[in-house]
Formats: sequence, C-alpha cells, structure tokens
Amino acid sequence: MREREVNLKTAIRFLFWSLLFGLAYTQPPLYYSNQNQYFLHGLAQGGLGFLNEDWLANTADPTPLFSTVVALTYRYLHESIFYLYYILIIGVYFHALLGIFEYLGGRRTTTRMRLGFLALLVLLHSALLRWTSAQLFGVDYPWYFQAGLANQYVLGAGLQPSVFGTLLILSVCTFLNDRPLLAVTWSSLAAVMHSTYVLSAASLTLAYLYLLICDKRIRAALFVGAWALLLVSPVLVYVLRTFAPSSPEAFAEAQYLLTHFRIPHHALVDRWLDGIAWAQIGWILTAMYLVRGSRLFVILAVCFLIGLVLTLVQVSTGNDTLALLFPWRVSSILVPIATTIILAQIIQRLAAWFTPASRRQERILQAVCVALLALAVAGGILTTYFGLGYRTNTQELPLLEHIRANKTDGDVYLLPVEVPDLTAGKRGAASLNFTLPPRRRTQKQTISVDLQQFRLFTGAPIYVDFKSIPYKDSEVLEWHQRLLWNHQLYEQRAWNDEQIKDELRRRGITHVVAATDRDVHCDILQLIYTDEYYRLYRVRLP
Repeated sequence: MREREVNLKTAIRFLFWSLLFGLAYTQPPLYYSNQNQYFLHGLAQGGLGFLNEDWLANTADPTPLFSTVVALTYRYLHESIFYLYYILIIGVYFHALLGIFEYLGGRRTTTRMRLGFLALLVLLHSALLRWTSAQLFGVDYPWYFQAGLANQYVLGAGLQPSVFGTLLILSVCTFLNDRPLLAVTWSSLAAVMHSTYVLSAASLTLAYLYLLICDKRIRAALFVGAWALLLVSPVLVYVLRTFAPSSPEAFAEAQYLLTHFRIPHHALVDRWLDGIAWAQIGWILTAMYLVRGSRLFVILAVCFLIGLVLTLVQVSTGNDTLALLFPWRVSSILVPIATTIILAQIIQRLAAWFTPASRRQERILQAVCVALLALAVAGGILTTYFGLGYRTNTQELPLLEHIRANKTDGDVYLLPVEVPDLTAGKRGAASLNFTLPPRRRTQKQTISVDLQQFRLFTGAPIYVDFKSIPYKDSEVLEWHQRLLWNHQLYEQRAWNDEQIKDELRRRGITHVVAATDRDVHCDILQLIYTDEYYRLYRVRLP
C-alpha cells in the first residue's frame, strides 16, 4: 500500500508539472507548420476526407511508427488527444532536465534551490518571454536557449516526430542515475520514432560504452551495446530498404535538391552559421567547462566531438548525403542540457539566497518563485487565448471551409504555390512562431504560410505544394517536376493554350485555386466560389 501511494503521488506530481510547463510553453492549434507534412500519412490512413488519394500521402513514409500512432488516434479516439500527447512529451523534457539539475547538485540540492531552478526553467521556455522578445527586438532570443544549431530542436511547435528527441535527454538523465540499459532504450526509441536521431543516439551510446569500459564494466558495456543495436536495427533496415537509391544519378540529384533547394537553412552550414550559432556553440562549451571532470562532461564531449568532426568533413567535402544526416543535430540536446547546467551553476552560486537566515526571507523567496511561475503560466494562457503566436493566414479560411464542406471523391486541387529562394537573404535560422508569418509574394526568402494547411483542414488532395515533401529519390524528383510546372503555370494569367488544357486534364486536376489579385483565365474553368481573397474554379472535362 505504501509503495502504491508513493507511485500515485509521483504520477500526480509528473502530471501537475507537465501541465504547468505545457501551459507556459503553449502549443499551436492543429494543424500547424510541420504538422501538415508529418500528420499527412497518418491522417490519410486514419480516414480523414479523401487524403488517401493524395499523391504525397502515397509516397514512402519517413516516420511510419509516428504515422501509425496518428492513424489509430484519429480513427479510434479523437484528434484532441494529440494535444495530450504533446503535454506528456513536454513533461518528459521538463523532468529530464530537472533530473540533470538534481544530479549536478547532488545532496546539496534543497527544496528552495529546486523551486528556483524550476521557476527560471519555466520562464526561459515560456511563450510570454518569447513573444515579448519578438515584439521588442524582432527576434525570438529565448528560443536559442532550447533549440540547437540550424534551427534543429526537440521541442518545437506542437506534436511532430522531432519531439521524440526529448527521449535523448531522458536517456542522458537515466544514465547519470546509473541505469545504462534503460538509457539506451530511451535513446534508441527516439531513433525508432524519427530516424534522423540515429546519429545522435549512436553518439550517446558510444559515450555510455566508453564510461562503462572506464569503470571496468565490460560485460555491461557489451550487453548495452548489443541491446541498442538490436533496438535500432528495424528502423535501419526500413530506411535502407525504403529509401535506397533508385539509381546513382537519381539519388545524387534528389540529395542535391533537398540540400540546396528545399532545406538549405537546415542542411548547409554557410546558411545557418551566423553570430547566434557561434554564441550557441560557446554556450555549449561553457557548460562543458563547468562540468569538467564529471560523467556528464564525457557524454557532452563525445557527442560534441562527433558532431564537430562530421560537420567539418561535410564542409570540406560538400557531401549532400552527409549534410542530410545533420551531424550538427546533436546540438538540439546539447543546448538545453547546457542551459540546465548554467542555470544550475547560477542557482548554486546564489545558494545563500536559497538558505535564508530568516523565515521572512524564505517566504519572500518562495513568493518570487511562485510569482514567476504564475506569470509564465498566465502569459502562456493569454498568448493562446488571444492567438499571439503560431499565426497563419486567416484570409484563406472561408475558402477552406467551402472546400471542406463540398469536396468529393476524385478531386485534386491545384494551388498557387510560391517557390522561395531559401539560399538568399541573411544567414541564420530563426523561430517564426511568435512573429508575423511570412506571406505570399512579400517575403521571398522564407516559406509562405499561405494554404499550407489546405490538405489537413479540408481533407482534400492537392497536386503539390512547397512545404510538404517526399524523401525517396524518385519521388523527390517527381515532386520537383510537379512544383516547377505548377509555379510556371501560375506565372501566366491566360491558360487558354490547348497545351495547358491538355496538361490540366492529363495531370488529373479537377479544381483550380487562384488569388483574386492574380486571377487566371481559361474557357474550361468554371467559377464555383469567390471571396475577397480567393477564387475557386472547377475544370470542365470533356
């Protein structure tokens, strides 16, 4: 009975702090930004509208396990459960960082020190602080204390496969508590959920094996290594079989398109390495210096060095495949751990304030910490209520509502897709969650939010868009061909050329969306909807 009570209290504490941190952190409404790509396969399988007929929904799925979770949840539960999933994952992130803080403090950690750390951690991650920074400076500076280089992150805007990177941080916390087998279980599960974490999980495993061997725990090291390899083997086999080169030429061209055309802000060092990125590297190195001589230092150092060496190799060779492995992605766990280390150091240096001499000082200190927590939570609630973050184009909602209500089996919608030049503009990778969103034809160096949510809002298939992409080489090439044809078509206004009509029919286009200020004209297009911003045409087939 006593053990059951302890477990119940632990679970209640976990849920309480997860909810508190989640309210302060916030999450966007479904479906936002990357969710429009990563939920597509799962919602198509789960039965949303006619998405099972969408071309992209039938391409090779890079995150099949995540898609399965999405499909089962949508089909048998309710899509609002996705918010709960994210709250729980946020809770894992929060408690993993708290566990690292307690490891650093050891027996010196008091309740007041813990409360001070929690207040600072929640405030630094809060939507209130991020929104304030974006309004005052035009840049979401607090984001850089939790996100890694090249805008790689474990906690982002809502539920998506990348959030399972929190399991890598949990893995570090678990290993520091001398549970190596469970530690590699967590890190391997992160790689299983999102294969882009395979390299980070491997780096952590190597660090763990090194420490175990140094402790002369050879048998444990062998067992841990074998267990980690066994867990990640299925995802490695799936990736190698599903995304194997169709041909050397197709593979090389597809890798080039992804690296230099679609995601250069993530994949090219000279695009993301700016002053803020150097500051983040310095932040990591400072944290490593502060924990020198500890087991945590070894873990951070091994991951940092592996990432650094592979990054230097990529820069020197210009290899696109290595660029798409994102060796710098390990920084997405190094930065939040570094933030935890530095906050812990600040708390320890101010330990005198957390062991006050009088009851009055103790109450003041507790009141300040509780006030900061309350401020962060209230700010998160208000940010969500007033829609101060995660903004999309509300002008398109009447059009999307009309299509959602009137779509039919066999429809394929052609959208006015913008193709930005992501290699232009200033360097760096920024968060746009609390700034005004990039809009069509106004910001050529960023991806427009216009019509990003079309598929998941309406449940209707589209021909192509820029935001959501496939990853198998042959499908990447087809995506690029579709995109260029689409873009070139909308550059024209008159579509009465017989060749254009034939192409619309051949490609199976049944409906055409056009902006009212960039309307198109063709005698086989029948206007069926119009508003101040958009027009919708039906293609009259012979």
